[in-house]
Amino acid sequence: MKKINYLLLILISPLLWACEGYLDKPDSDDITVEKAFESVRSARTVLNNLYSEVRGAAYNISTRNIPYAMACDDGIAGYNLWTQKFQSGSWTADDNRGAGDDAETDPPTVSFWNNTYKRIRKANLFMENLYRATGDEADKARMMAEAKFLRAFFYSELIRRFGGVIILDHSVDPNDYSSLTNQPRETFENSVEWVCNELAEAAKGLPAVCSSADVGRATDAACYAAIARLRLTAASPLFNTDSPVLPSYTTTQYYGNYDKNRWKLAADACRFVMEQRSQYYGLDLSNVDTAEPDSWENYYRRFINRYFIVGKESVWIAYEKENWGGVKIPWNNRQSGGWNWVNPSYQLALEFEMYPSGKMPMDEESGYDMQNNANGKDRDPRFKATIQAPNATYDAYGFEPWAGGKASELQSQRTGMCLQKYIDPLYNDVTAETRNVRKNIIHIFRYNEILLNYAEAMNEYTGPTSDVYSAINAIRSRVGMPDLPSNLTQDQMREKIRHERRVELAYEDFRFFDIRRWRIAEDVCNEYIQGYDVTKGKDGGFYTIVNVGDRMVFEKKHYLFPLATAEILMNPALEQNPGWPKLSTATN
Repeated sequence: MKKINYLLLILISPLLWACEGYLDKPDSDDITVEKAFESVRSARTVLNNLYSEVRGAAYNISTRNIPYAMACDDGIAGYNLWTQKFQSGSWTADDNRGAGDDAETDPPTVSFWNNTYKRIRKANLFMENLYRATGDEADKARMMAEAKFLRAFFYSELIRRFGGVIILDHSVDPNDYSSLTNQPRETFENSVEWVCNELAEAAKGLPAVCSSADVGRATDAACYAAIARLRLTAASPLFNTDSPVLPSYTTTQYYGNYDKNRWKLAADACRFVMEQRSQYYGLDLSNVDTAEPDSWENYYRRFINRYFIVGKESVWIAYEKENWGGVKIPWNNRQSGGWNWVNPSYQLALEFEMYPSGKMPMDEESGYDMQNNANGKDRDPRFKATIQAPNATYDAYGFEPWAGGKASELQSQRTGMCLQKYIDPLYNDVTAETRNVRKNIIHIFRYNEILLNYAEAMNEYTGPTSDVYSAINAIRSRVGMPDLPSNLTQDQMREKIRHERRVELAYEDFRFFDIRRWRIAEDVCNEYIQGYDVTKGKDGGFYTIVNVGDRMVFEKKHYLFPLATAEILMNPALEQNPGWPKLSTATN
């Protein structure tokens, strides 16, 4: 009996953990193709391994430990992590192509291309062998649709980073790669259309919602959420233009023209979830225990599973692979036993409005006092749920980042702030007060993104209509913030929407990509990250705002990721992205 090849061995290797009752481990690694696809049940084990890729570091911030936010203007890393290469502009086409998605020092750039095509090959192998499985044909049809969805999702993430891609809808013989040695990338337009068509086709075979036993599996709403995100990206100024970032851009990197209707296509995909699946999805307005619905306590519970209930807001979720015993150690502050890897920027902190007025902190009449943050009570509730500010207190820990304070550690504490989103305020690793054991819940697609995507797309297509206002105000009212002012112009609404995305989606891997698709990265990422002066005492100058680290460097070539030199050597037909060397000096 023919033994399964290496790629399929990867595909059916034991899962790292089981989830919600539908993940099962195979009995042995020594398995044949026929055995792997003997039945629907055994084939589902193979499919579950494909799902595990989504829980991995490529797409799961909690597994990766390093948010993309640390590679732009929302913060700076506490140690020598890969984000520093992005902020210094020193990442190259020769960065470690073989790095894993969870590498701490190697940027997920050229390795992302290589690793994603491994995931795509897994999906292709599954789809080509599912016919072997005996069992319910309806189950097989759903599993085929799930694999098609996952493959399209993987492709969509490639497009966000690289532009046009090589479309492989079949597996490649590991003993003969000749068919790939001269295969060019598809145009940007063809790549986007192929992925969106695949997602729409997959949606036809998927349910509207999953049962609690199937949480994390694909639905038709997840398909349209993926379409909406990709369509929004494609409609944005980086790609939807007749005036490219660099004159050497070709139709591999952008459309080559502007078409207003591309914004409508993004809005239409959002409408599918908002209107046709409104009975299943929406903003979660429920509260837990005694927390007020519009409080910071209620908001943070969207991200930890001690309180997590599969509700209307979760369009598609993933779990982290590792079971951290209560707290996300790399992210929490030194005072509570963490490593303080994530240092929010003062620029981001100022984006959170005053409560309840809605005024920006730097407005003259806002009442903002940087030395007295009132423990977050005078700010948008999302502020305390997202950022640990100086002298903030939570149930089991506080935060004293000034020199001599309990959280002071100059190597890791750089801005005088720390990440709070995903951190359980009832747990302190120093005192071992293990009041719960939980994992982070990572929303790959959350309903708030659907509303934000819809508002942006409709504002660009029709201007600030009542539908645009309703989408943004729904997000703001959930946390008790006032509605947007009326009679905004299209330009003013655009800025309000971008502001709301930065606050609502902070540290969820959006800002890094948003500033690229909006073509503003060269404006906001050629400045210094700012923060408090952590070298000073609480009353000795700590509250002075200073530049932190070196000035960031962002060149026009950085809007798109480079392809690895090794990839181009194997396939000379690959078109390197503009600004990056086709063959680097390291190999010449």
